[in-house]
Amino acid sequence: MINFHSKKIIVLTGMMGSGKSTVGKNLALKLKRDFIDSDLEVSKASELSINEIFDQFGEEYFRSGEKKIIKKFLLEKNKNLVLSIGGGAFIDKELRNLINNKSISIWLNASYDTLLKRLNKNTKNRPLFFGHELKVKLQELIDQRTKYYKLAHLEIDVNGLHVSGIIENIIKQLDRNYNKT
Repeated sequence: MINFHSKKIIVLTGMMGSGKSTVGKNLALKLKRDFIDSDLEVSKASELSINEIFDQFGEEYFRSGEKKIIKKFLLEKNKNLVLSIGGGAFIDKELRNLINNKSISIWLNASYDTLLKRLNKNTKNRPLFFGHELKVKLQELIDQRTKYYKLAHLEIDVNGLHVSGIIENIIKQLDRNYNKT
């Protein structure tokens, strides 16, 4: 019996391209939870695409809006939630501490090669890559962010796995770590 359902929000973190949105939607369905993608919520709230926000106001403005949205969901009464957050959100110390106090944080860990393969298909919706060589910027971001992602409660290796396999691994780890009687 899986009994971590209503205890805490599940937050998915990791690099862009690690599968947070896709895995999040499917995990929420499997666990009968609501699913929220913080990027979509920021976009809805501002009535602009992420690219437009970055273009018109910059990354700092985006991060500020992202932080407000994530805090709102973490502090709500609805704990029956899977929340996918932007790749840079977990870097913010205050937000990371709140996430780790109010939820079960899960790092979807994808290798450089996996990320490169996935991101190569679509960089037009990834403003952090605009004006940069994808391979160089990707390595830079991985180097900057990994030490923060390692502070998540759980780490799931997503390399070479289909969504169903990733979800199976997440549920096994949740069960092992959060269902002790």
